[in-house]
Amino acid sequence: MEEIDFGEIQKLLDEVLGDGMNFGDLVSEGMQGGSLFSWKRLGEILQKIFLEELLVQKQLWMHILILAIAAAVLLHFADVFRNKNVSQISFCMIYMILFLLLITSFQNSMGIAREVLGHIRDFMTVLAPSYFMAMTFTSYVTSAGVYYEFLLLLISMVRWFTERFLLPCIQVYVLLTLANHLSKEERLSRLTEFIGMVVEWSLKAVLAAVTGFHLIQGVITPAADAFRNTTVSQSIEMVPGVGDIGGSVTDMVLGSAMLIKNGIGAAALVALVLICLVPLFKLAVIMAAYYALAAILQPVSDERITECLGGMGNGVRLLFQAVFTILVLFLLTIALTTALTGR
Repeated sequence: MEEIDFGEIQKLLDEVLGDGMNFGDLVSEGMQGGSLFSWKRLGEILQKIFLEELLVQKQLWMHILILAIAAAVLLHFADVFRNKNVSQISFCMIYMILFLLLITSFQNSMGIAREVLGHIRDFMTVLAPSYFMAMTFTSYVTSAGVYYEFLLLLISMVRWFTERFLLPCIQVYVLLTLANHLSKEERLSRLTEFIGMVVEWSLKAVLAAVTGFHLIQGVITPAADAFRNTTVSQSIEMVPGVGDIGGSVTDMVLGSAMLIKNGIGAAALVALVLICLVPLFKLAVIMAAYYALAAILQPVSDERITECLGGMGNGVRLLFQAVFTILVLFLLTIALTTALTGR
């Protein structure tokens, strides 16, 4: 294990999570079958994040409530105006202010998603050399080469998919949602639904493609490596005099290497979850807040306001799904690679 350098991995984790997590200790705990994190500590972290996010978003939500109530007053009491166009113009002005507030809020949510996606890619990039070096020690050389190339391809694909397609599509979805409710006639609802459907089905397609690769490749490459390992071990055992001792030593070395590789895999799974835990929870709080505001304001505010807030909740939900799906992609990659090369 001393031959594997975790320096780059630890440096990245220190930047993202602070100094409270040691990757080498996680690997050792994983090799020994110990508990890699405390559920009690996890609950305390989530509770703290929830309270902090409420305080951060409180001012924005108060502004939204005030604007929504003001818009409702203008429309419901429009009879006091001799010219009803005055109330409509006032509503449009309030809506544009709300538009700017919601766009600013969504850009913050977009920043959270973009940052955590970058952290996931960086972590997988620095993890790959150490993890696949450990895999070569188990004599799964062919599998290490195939899965290493696939992981690098997956990292590049995820970078292009998120930056060039996924996040821009979600931005367009939110802008269309806000623009669609500026007037009483919804002229962009079908286009908005179509973009949302494209984003969701794209995420499902990428997840299915990665899972299919592992299922197909897991039948071929690890089996060939396992057959070669068995042949080498049996050949050593056939050597007169030292065959039994040599076979036992070979099995012990390969078993130790397998423990190290599995320990790194388990530690990587925990590290990925911890990297994404805080951003995902923040996005979940923001999403729930938009849905709650829409539900609270529906009896008193204009339908366009509540539909707009519900659409913003859907936009943040798409961001949450995007981050969660990318996380699951890499969790599956590590877990299935570890499991399929552990026989």
